[in-house]
Amino acid sequence: MHEAPLAHRSETATPRVAALPAATPEPSALLSPFRDKATLETVLRFAAEQSLLVRAAAQRWQAATHKRAQVVSLPDPKVEASYFVRQVDDRWMLSLSQDIPYPGKLILGGRIADTEAQAAYLRYQAAIRNALAEAKEMYFELYYIDRAQRITASIKGLYERYAALAGGGKEVGKTKLPEVFRAESQRAQLGYDLILLHEMRTTEAQRLGAILGLRGDSAIGPTEDVATPVPLGTSLEALAAVAERHNQELLAAGIEVERAGYQVQLARQAPIPDLMLGASYTDMRDVSSNKNPLSINVGVSIPLWFGKYRAMEKEAHAMQAAMQSEQVAAQLQVRADLARAYFRLHNASRLVRLYAETLVPQSRQALQSVEELYRKGDATLAAILELTATVHNFELARWRATADFYQNVARIERVLGMALTLTPAAPAPAKDTP
Repeated sequence: MHEAPLAHRSETATPRVAALPAATPEPSALLSPFRDKATLETVLRFAAEQSLLVRAAAQRWQAATHKRAQVVSLPDPKVEASYFVRQVDDRWMLSLSQDIPYPGKLILGGRIADTEAQAAYLRYQAAIRNALAEAKEMYFELYYIDRAQRITASIKGLYERYAALAGGGKEVGKTKLPEVFRAESQRAQLGYDLILLHEMRTTEAQRLGAILGLRGDSAIGPTEDVATPVPLGTSLEALAAVAERHNQELLAAGIEVERAGYQVQLARQAPIPDLMLGASYTDMRDVSSNKNPLSINVGVSIPLWFGKYRAMEKEAHAMQAAMQSEQVAAQLQVRADLARAYFRLHNASRLVRLYAETLVPQSRQALQSVEELYRKGDATLAAILELTATVHNFELARWRATADFYQNVARIERVLGMALTLTPAAPAPAKDTP
Protein backbone atom coordinates (compact mmCIF):
# COMPACT_ATOMS: atom_id res chain seq x y z
CA MET A 1 0.00 0.00 0.00
CA HIS A 2 1.37 3.36 -1.02
CA GLU A 3 0.78 6.24 1.38
CA ALA A 4 -0.60 9.33 -0.33
CA PRO A 5 -2.02 11.45 2.48
CA LEU A 6 -4.53 14.14 1.81
CA ALA A 7 -2.69 16.46 4.12
CA HIS A 8 -0.12 16.59 6.86
CA ARG A 9 0.31 18.93 9.75
CA SER A 10 3.14 21.41 9.65
CA GLU A 11 5.30 21.21 12.76
CA THR A 12 6.59 24.75 12.49
CA ALA A 13 3.87 26.96 11.15
CA THR A 14 0.32 27.04 10.00
CA PRO A 15 -0.02 25.86 6.37
CA ARG A 16 -0.35 28.67 3.89
CA VAL A 17 -3.81 29.44 2.65
CA ALA A 18 -4.33 28.27 -0.90
CA ALA A 19 -6.56 30.15 -3.27
CA LEU A 20 -10.15 29.07 -3.00
CA PRO A 21 -11.72 27.33 -6.00
CA ALA A 22 -13.42 29.54 -8.50
CA ALA A 23 -17.08 30.26 -8.18
CA THR A 24 -19.35 27.32 -8.92
CA PRO A 25 -20.02 27.14 -12.65
CA GLU A 26 -23.48 27.22 -14.12
CA PRO A 27 -25.53 24.02 -13.57
CA SER A 28 -25.41 23.14 -17.27
CA ALA A 29 -21.60 23.22 -17.20
CA LEU A 30 -21.53 20.92 -14.19
CA LEU A 31 -23.99 18.44 -15.60
CA SER A 32 -22.42 17.98 -19.03
CA PRO A 33 -19.58 15.62 -17.95
CA PHE A 34 -22.06 13.21 -16.37
CA ARG A 35 -24.99 13.05 -18.77
CA ASP A 36 -23.49 10.50 -21.16
CA LYS A 37 -21.20 8.62 -18.79
CA ALA A 38 -20.11 9.00 -15.18
CA THR A 39 -16.50 8.00 -14.58
CA LEU A 40 -15.20 7.59 -11.07
CA GLU A 41 -12.26 9.93 -11.72
CA THR A 42 -14.53 12.76 -12.88
CA VAL A 43 -16.94 12.26 -10.01
CA LEU A 44 -14.16 12.41 -7.42
CA ARG A 45 -12.60 15.47 -9.03
CA PHE A 46 -15.90 17.34 -8.95
CA ALA A 47 -16.50 16.25 -5.37
CA ALA A 48 -13.18 17.76 -4.27
CA GLU A 49 -13.53 20.96 -6.29
CA GLN A 50 -17.25 21.77 -6.23
CA SER A 51 -18.58 20.43 -2.92
CA LEU A 52 -20.14 23.32 -1.03
CA LEU A 53 -19.10 21.79 2.29
CA VAL A 54 -15.49 21.69 1.11
CA ARG A 55 -15.69 25.34 0.06
CA ALA A 56 -17.18 26.28 3.44
CA ALA A 57 -14.39 24.45 5.29
CA ALA A 58 -11.77 26.17 3.11
CA GLN A 59 -13.26 29.55 3.94
CA ARG A 60 -13.30 28.74 7.67
CA TRP A 61 -9.63 27.78 7.44
CA GLN A 62 -8.91 31.03 5.62
CA ALA A 63 -10.72 32.96 8.36
CA ALA A 64 -8.76 31.16 11.10
CA THR A 65 -5.41 32.16 9.59
CA HIS A 66 -6.24 35.84 10.22
CA LYS A 67 -6.67 35.44 13.96
CA ARG A 68 -2.99 35.42 14.94
CA ALA A 69 -2.39 39.01 13.88
CA GLN A 70 -5.27 40.06 16.12
CA VAL A 71 -4.15 38.35 19.33
CA VAL A 72 -0.42 39.23 19.18
CA SER A 73 -0.99 42.94 18.59
CA LEU A 74 -0.89 45.47 21.40
CA PRO A 75 -4.16 47.08 22.48
CA ASP A 76 -4.98 50.33 20.73
CA PRO A 77 -3.39 53.38 22.42
CA LYS A 78 -5.66 55.86 24.18
CA VAL A 79 -5.72 59.62 23.73
CA GLU A 80 -7.50 61.81 26.29
CA ALA A 81 -8.12 65.55 26.25
CA SER A 82 -9.15 67.43 29.41
CA TYR A 83 -10.29 71.04 29.87
CA PHE A 84 -10.22 72.59 33.33
CA VAL A 85 -13.48 74.56 33.65
CA ARG A 86 -13.22 75.40 37.40
CA GLN A 87 -9.83 77.11 37.28
CA VAL A 88 -9.20 80.84 37.34
CA ASP A 89 -7.32 80.65 34.09
CA ASP A 90 -8.28 78.43 31.17
CA ARG A 91 -6.08 75.40 30.78
CA TRP A 92 -6.28 72.04 29.09
CA MET A 93 -4.39 68.73 29.15
CA LEU A 94 -3.67 66.14 26.46
CA SER A 95 -2.75 62.55 27.47
CA LEU A 96 -1.54 59.56 25.48
CA SER A 97 -1.33 56.06 27.02
CA GLN A 98 -0.52 52.55 25.83
CA ASP A 99 -1.32 49.31 27.66
CA ILE A 100 1.42 46.69 27.29
CA PRO A 101 0.39 43.17 28.31
CA TYR A 102 2.94 40.80 29.76
CA PRO A 103 4.88 39.47 26.69
CA GLY A 104 4.23 35.86 27.65
CA LYS A 105 0.50 36.41 27.25
CA LEU A 106 0.94 37.63 23.67
CA ILE A 107 3.22 34.74 22.81
CA LEU A 108 0.74 32.20 24.18
CA GLY A 109 -2.12 33.96 22.40
CA GLY A 110 -0.24 33.60 19.12
CA ARG A 111 0.37 29.90 19.75
CA ILE A 112 -3.30 29.35 20.54
CA ALA A 113 -4.26 31.12 17.31
CA ASP A 114 -1.79 28.95 15.38
CA THR A 115 -3.31 25.76 16.76
CA GLU A 116 -6.79 26.99 15.88
CA ALA A 117 -5.67 27.62 12.31
CA GLN A 118 -4.03 24.19 12.13
CA ALA A 119 -7.22 22.56 13.41
CA ALA A 120 -9.23 24.48 10.81
CA TYR A 121 -6.84 23.28 8.13
CA LEU A 122 -7.36 19.67 9.23
CA ARG A 123 -11.13 20.17 9.20
CA TYR A 124 -10.77 21.43 5.64
CA GLN A 125 -8.80 18.34 4.70
CA ALA A 126 -11.40 16.18 6.48
CA ALA A 127 -14.14 17.88 4.45
CA ILE A 128 -12.31 16.92 1.23
CA ARG A 129 -11.83 13.39 2.54
CA ASN A 130 -15.49 13.06 3.50
CA ALA A 131 -16.67 14.44 0.15
CA LEU A 132 -14.50 11.95 -1.71
CA ALA A 133 -15.60 9.02 0.46
CA GLU A 134 -19.29 9.88 0.25
CA ALA A 135 -19.10 10.45 -3.50
CA LYS A 136 -17.37 7.10 -3.95
CA GLU A 137 -19.95 5.29 -1.82
CA MET A 138 -22.84 6.83 -3.75
CA TYR A 139 -21.11 6.21 -7.08
CA PHE A 140 -20.85 2.50 -6.35
CA GLU A 141 -24.46 2.41 -5.25
CA LEU A 142 -25.27 3.68 -8.74
CA TYR A 143 -22.80 1.12 -10.07
CA TYR A 144 -24.80 -1.67 -8.44
CA ILE A 145 -28.16 -0.29 -9.57
CA ASP A 146 -26.97 0.02 -13.19
CA ARG A 147 -25.91 -3.62 -13.27
CA ALA A 148 -28.98 -4.76 -11.36
CA GLN A 149 -31.12 -3.06 -14.01
CA ARG A 150 -29.16 -4.73 -16.78
CA ILE A 151 -29.34 -8.25 -15.36
CA THR A 152 -32.99 -7.84 -14.30
CA ALA A 153 -33.98 -6.74 -17.80
CA SER A 154 -32.10 -9.73 -19.23
CA ILE A 155 -33.80 -12.19 -16.87
CA LYS A 156 -37.17 -10.56 -17.56
CA GLY A 157 -36.59 -11.30 -21.25
CA LEU A 158 -35.99 -14.95 -20.37
CA TYR A 159 -39.26 -15.12 -18.44
CA GLU A 160 -41.07 -13.59 -21.41
CA ARG A 161 -39.63 -16.28 -23.65
CA TYR A 162 -40.53 -19.01 -21.17
CA ALA A 163 -44.08 -17.69 -20.81
CA ALA A 164 -44.49 -17.70 -24.60
CA LEU A 165 -43.02 -21.19 -24.76
CA ALA A 166 -45.35 -22.46 -22.04
CA GLY A 167 -48.44 -21.28 -23.91
CA GLY A 168 -47.19 -22.40 -27.32
CA GLY A 169 -49.60 -25.30 -27.85
CA LYS A 170 -48.32 -28.75 -28.72
CA GLU A 171 -44.60 -28.18 -28.44
CA VAL A 172 -42.40 -30.70 -26.71
CA GLY A 173 -42.38 -30.24 -22.96
CA LYS A 174 -45.61 -28.25 -22.83
CA THR A 175 -46.34 -27.39 -19.20
CA LYS A 176 -49.43 -27.18 -17.09
CA LEU A 177 -51.27 -23.96 -16.22
CA PRO A 178 -49.50 -23.36 -12.83
CA GLU A 179 -46.14 -23.18 -14.60
CA VAL A 180 -47.51 -20.72 -17.14
CA PHE A 181 -48.86 -18.59 -14.30
CA ARG A 182 -45.51 -18.75 -12.51
CA ALA A 183 -43.62 -17.54 -15.58
CA GLU A 184 -46.08 -14.68 -16.06
CA SER A 185 -45.95 -13.67 -12.40
CA GLN A 186 -42.15 -13.70 -12.37
CA ARG A 187 -42.12 -11.52 -15.45
CA ALA A 188 -44.54 -9.07 -13.80
CA GLN A 189 -42.47 -9.04 -10.61
CA LEU A 190 -39.32 -8.20 -12.52
CA GLY A 191 -41.18 -5.42 -14.31
CA TYR A 192 -41.96 -3.94 -10.90
CA ASP A 193 -38.34 -4.44 -9.82
CA LEU A 194 -37.15 -2.46 -12.84
CA ILE A 195 -39.46 0.41 -11.92
CA LEU A 196 -38.15 0.30 -8.35
CA LEU A 197 -34.53 0.25 -9.50
CA HIS A 198 -35.19 3.24 -11.76
CA GLU A 199 -36.63 5.22 -8.83
CA MET A 200 -33.76 4.16 -6.58
CA ARG A 201 -31.27 5.35 -9.19
CA THR A 202 -32.99 8.72 -9.45
CA THR A 203 -32.77 9.11 -5.68
CA GLU A 204 -29.10 8.10 -5.49
CA ALA A 205 -28.26 10.41 -8.41
CA GLN A 206 -29.80 13.32 -6.51
CA ARG A 207 -27.76 12.44 -3.41
CA LEU A 208 -24.57 12.22 -5.44
CA GLY A 209 -25.44 15.49 -7.15
CA ALA A 210 -25.69 17.20 -3.77
CA ILE A 211 -22.16 16.04 -2.88
CA LEU A 212 -20.87 17.24 -6.25
CA GLY A 213 -22.44 20.66 -5.83
CA LEU A 214 -24.88 20.13 -8.69
CA ARG A 215 -28.07 22.13 -8.70
CA GLY A 216 -31.38 21.39 -10.31
CA ASP A 217 -31.54 18.31 -12.51
CA SER A 218 -28.66 16.10 -11.36
CA ALA A 219 -28.73 13.80 -14.40
CA ILE A 220 -25.91 11.27 -14.11
CA GLY A 221 -25.20 8.82 -16.90
CA PRO A 222 -24.21 5.15 -16.70
CA THR A 223 -21.29 4.22 -14.48
CA GLU A 224 -18.11 2.72 -15.88
CA ASP A 225 -16.84 -0.79 -15.23
CA VAL A 226 -14.20 -1.29 -12.54
CA ALA A 227 -11.56 -3.88 -11.86
CA THR A 228 -12.62 -7.10 -10.19
CA PRO A 229 -11.97 -6.81 -6.43
CA VAL A 230 -8.89 -8.56 -5.14
CA PRO A 231 -8.04 -9.60 -1.57
CA LEU A 232 -6.41 -6.73 0.27
CA GLY A 233 -2.77 -7.46 0.97
CA THR A 234 -2.44 -5.05 3.93
CA SER A 235 -3.01 -6.12 7.52
CA LEU A 236 -5.34 -4.37 9.93
CA GLU A 237 -2.40 -3.40 12.14
CA ALA A 238 -0.61 -1.75 9.22
CA LEU A 239 -3.74 0.22 8.35
CA ALA A 240 -4.18 1.26 11.98
CA ALA A 241 -0.61 2.59 12.01
CA VAL A 242 -1.35 4.63 8.87
CA ALA A 243 -4.53 6.02 10.45
CA GLU A 244 -2.59 7.19 13.50
CA ARG A 245 -0.35 9.26 11.23
CA HIS A 246 -2.90 10.63 8.79
CA ASN A 247 -6.43 10.56 10.21
CA GLN A 248 -7.57 14.17 10.42
CA GLU A 249 -9.68 13.64 13.54
CA LEU A 250 -6.74 12.15 15.41
CA LEU A 251 -4.41 14.94 14.30
CA ALA A 252 -7.00 17.55 15.24
CA ALA A 253 -7.48 15.93 18.64
CA GLY A 254 -3.74 16.16 19.26
CA ILE A 255 -3.79 19.82 18.29
CA GLU A 256 -6.73 20.46 20.62
CA VAL A 257 -4.75 18.91 23.50
CA GLU A 258 -1.81 21.15 22.60
CA ARG A 259 -4.07 24.20 22.50
CA ALA A 260 -5.55 23.28 25.88
CA GLY A 261 -2.02 23.18 27.30
CA TYR A 262 -1.40 26.70 26.04
CA GLN A 263 -4.70 27.77 27.62
CA VAL A 264 -3.52 26.41 30.98
CA GLN A 265 -0.28 28.38 30.70
CA LEU A 266 -2.19 31.50 29.74
CA ALA A 267 -4.52 31.10 32.72
CA ARG A 268 -1.50 30.83 35.02
CA GLN A 269 -0.07 34.05 33.61
CA ALA A 270 -3.38 35.93 33.80
CA PRO A 271 -2.62 37.43 37.29
CA ILE A 272 0.68 38.90 36.10
CA PRO A 273 0.16 42.70 36.05
CA ASP A 274 0.08 44.46 32.70
CA LEU A 275 2.13 47.59 32.14
CA MET A 276 0.79 51.00 31.15
CA LEU A 277 2.98 53.75 29.68
CA GLY A 278 1.78 57.23 28.95
CA ALA A 279 2.57 60.91 28.59
CA SER A 280 0.57 64.06 29.26
CA TYR A 281 0.95 67.69 28.32
CA THR A 282 -0.80 70.55 30.13
CA ASP A 283 -1.29 73.95 28.54
CA MET A 284 -1.34 76.69 31.24
CA ARG A 285 -2.26 80.11 29.91
CA ASP A 286 -0.59 82.03 32.77
CA VAL A 287 2.93 80.72 32.11
CA SER A 288 5.22 80.75 29.14
CA SER A 289 4.87 77.87 26.68
CA ASN A 290 8.28 76.43 27.49
CA LYS A 291 7.23 75.95 31.11
CA ASN A 292 4.00 74.03 30.46
CA PRO A 293 4.07 70.73 32.39
CA LEU A 294 5.00 67.57 30.46
CA SER A 295 4.74 64.32 32.40
CA ILE A 296 5.58 60.66 31.80
CA ASN A 297 3.13 58.16 33.31
CA VAL A 298 3.84 54.57 34.29
CA GLY A 299 1.26 52.22 35.73
CA VAL A 300 0.45 48.57 36.29
CA SER A 301 -2.80 46.65 36.60
CA ILE A 302 -3.67 45.27 40.02
CA PRO A 303 -4.75 41.59 39.99
CA LEU A 304 -7.15 42.09 42.86
CA TRP A 305 -9.91 39.56 42.08
CA PHE A 306 -8.09 36.31 42.80
CA GLY A 307 -11.27 34.26 42.65
CA LYS A 308 -11.58 35.08 38.98
CA TYR A 309 -8.05 33.93 38.23
CA ARG A 310 -8.46 30.70 40.19
CA ALA A 311 -11.63 29.98 38.20
CA MET A 312 -9.80 30.65 34.93
CA GLU A 313 -7.06 28.16 35.80
CA LYS A 314 -9.56 25.52 36.94
CA GLU A 315 -11.53 25.95 33.73
CA ALA A 316 -8.36 25.57 31.65
CA HIS A 317 -7.34 22.40 33.50
CA ALA A 318 -10.83 20.92 33.07
CA MET A 319 -10.78 21.66 29.34
CA GLN A 320 -7.34 20.11 29.05
CA ALA A 321 -8.60 16.91 30.69
CA ALA A 322 -11.63 16.92 28.37
CA MET A 323 -9.42 17.28 25.29
CA GLN A 324 -7.22 14.41 26.45
CA SER A 325 -10.27 12.19 26.96
CA GLU A 326 -11.59 13.11 23.53
CA GLN A 327 -8.23 12.29 22.01
CA VAL A 328 -8.31 8.77 23.51
CA ALA A 329 -11.94 8.36 22.44
CA ALA A 330 -11.04 9.39 18.88
CA GLN A 331 -8.23 6.83 18.80
CA LEU A 332 -10.59 4.05 19.93
CA GLN A 333 -13.29 5.15 17.48
CA VAL A 334 -10.84 5.17 14.57
CA ARG A 335 -9.71 1.65 15.42
CA ALA A 336 -13.30 0.41 15.74
CA ASP A 337 -14.41 2.00 12.45
CA LEU A 338 -11.36 0.64 10.70
CA ALA A 339 -11.88 -2.89 12.00
CA ARG A 340 -15.53 -2.90 10.91
CA ALA A 341 -14.78 -1.62 7.40
CA TYR A 342 -11.81 -4.00 7.11
CA PHE A 343 -13.97 -7.03 7.95
CA ARG A 344 -16.71 -5.95 5.53
CA LEU A 345 -14.18 -5.38 2.76
CA HIS A 346 -12.67 -8.84 3.16
CA ASN A 347 -16.10 -10.44 3.37
CA ALA A 348 -17.20 -8.65 0.19
CA SER A 349 -13.99 -9.76 -1.53
CA ARG A 350 -14.69 -13.39 -0.61
CA LEU A 351 -18.28 -13.12 -1.83
CA VAL A 352 -17.20 -11.64 -5.16
CA ARG A 353 -14.84 -14.56 -5.76
CA LEU A 354 -17.47 -17.07 -4.67
CA TYR A 355 -20.14 -15.73 -7.02
CA ALA A 356 -17.93 -14.72 -9.95
CA GLU A 357 -15.77 -17.84 -10.01
CA THR A 358 -18.16 -20.54 -8.80
CA LEU A 359 -21.86 -19.90 -8.26
CA VAL A 360 -22.69 -17.69 -11.27
CA PRO A 361 -20.83 -19.85 -13.87
CA GLN A 362 -22.24 -23.05 -12.41
CA SER A 363 -25.81 -21.74 -12.27
CA ARG A 364 -25.65 -20.45 -15.85
CA GLN A 365 -24.21 -23.75 -17.05
CA ALA A 366 -26.96 -25.61 -15.21
CA LEU A 367 -29.63 -23.36 -16.79
CA GLN A 368 -28.23 -24.04 -20.25
CA SER A 369 -28.26 -27.78 -19.59
CA VAL A 370 -31.84 -27.75 -18.34
CA GLU A 371 -32.97 -25.78 -21.39
CA GLU A 372 -31.44 -28.42 -23.64
CA LEU A 373 -33.15 -31.17 -21.65
CA TYR A 374 -36.44 -29.27 -21.85
CA ARG A 375 -36.23 -29.10 -25.63
CA LYS A 376 -35.75 -32.87 -25.64
CA GLY A 377 -38.72 -33.38 -23.34
CA ASP A 378 -36.59 -34.60 -20.39
CA ALA A 379 -37.16 -31.59 -18.10
CA THR A 380 -40.06 -29.41 -17.00
CA LEU A 381 -40.48 -25.68 -17.32
CA ALA A 382 -40.66 -25.51 -13.52
CA ALA A 383 -37.01 -26.57 -13.35
CA ILE A 384 -36.05 -23.86 -15.85
CA LEU A 385 -37.94 -21.20 -13.89
CA GLU A 386 -36.30 -22.29 -10.65
CA LEU A 387 -32.82 -22.11 -12.13
CA THR A 388 -33.55 -18.78 -13.80
CA ALA A 389 -34.50 -17.29 -10.42
CA THR A 390 -31.28 -18.73 -8.97
CA VAL A 391 -29.16 -17.21 -11.74
CA HIS A 392 -30.86 -13.84 -11.17
CA ASN A 393 -30.23 -13.93 -7.41
CA PHE A 394 -26.60 -14.99 -7.84
CA GLU A 395 -25.94 -12.23 -10.40
CA LEU A 396 -27.47 -9.60 -8.14
CA ALA A 397 -25.46 -10.88 -5.18
CA ARG A 398 -22.28 -10.74 -7.24
CA TRP A 399 -22.75 -7.08 -8.18
CA ARG A 400 -23.92 -6.21 -4.68
CA ALA A 401 -20.72 -7.70 -3.24
CA THR A 402 -18.63 -5.80 -5.81
CA ALA A 403 -20.27 -2.51 -4.87
CA ASP A 404 -19.92 -3.32 -1.16
CA PHE A 405 -16.21 -3.97 -1.65
CA TYR A 406 -15.52 -0.57 -3.18
CA GLN A 407 -17.84 1.19 -0.73
CA ASN A 408 -15.83 -0.28 2.13
CA VAL A 409 -12.64 0.84 0.41
CA ALA A 410 -14.10 4.35 0.62
CA ARG A 411 -14.93 3.85 4.31
CA ILE A 412 -11.38 2.68 5.02
CA GLU A 413 -9.99 5.70 3.16
CA ARG A 414 -12.19 7.95 5.29
CA VAL A 415 -10.71 6.41 8.44
CA LEU A 416 -7.14 6.48 7.12
CA GLY A 417 -7.39 10.07 5.95
CA MET A 418 -5.62 9.15 2.72
CA ALA A 419 -6.14 7.28 -0.52
CA LEU A 420 -5.79 3.51 -0.37
CA THR A 421 -3.87 1.79 -3.15
CA LEU A 422 -5.17 -1.75 -3.49
CA THR A 423 -2.53 -4.46 -3.70
CA PRO A 424 -3.49 -8.13 -3.93
CA ALA A 425 -2.57 -10.43 -1.09
CA ALA A 426 0.47 -12.59 -1.68
CA PRO A 427 -0.41 -16.25 -2.34
CA ALA A 428 0.28 -18.68 0.44
CA PRO A 429 3.53 -20.63 -0.01
CA ALA A 430 3.07 -24.12 -1.40
CA LYS A 431 3.71 -26.95 1.01
CA ASP A 432 6.24 -29.59 0.06
CA THR A 433 4.69 -33.03 -0.33
CA PRO A 434 6.54 -35.84 1.37
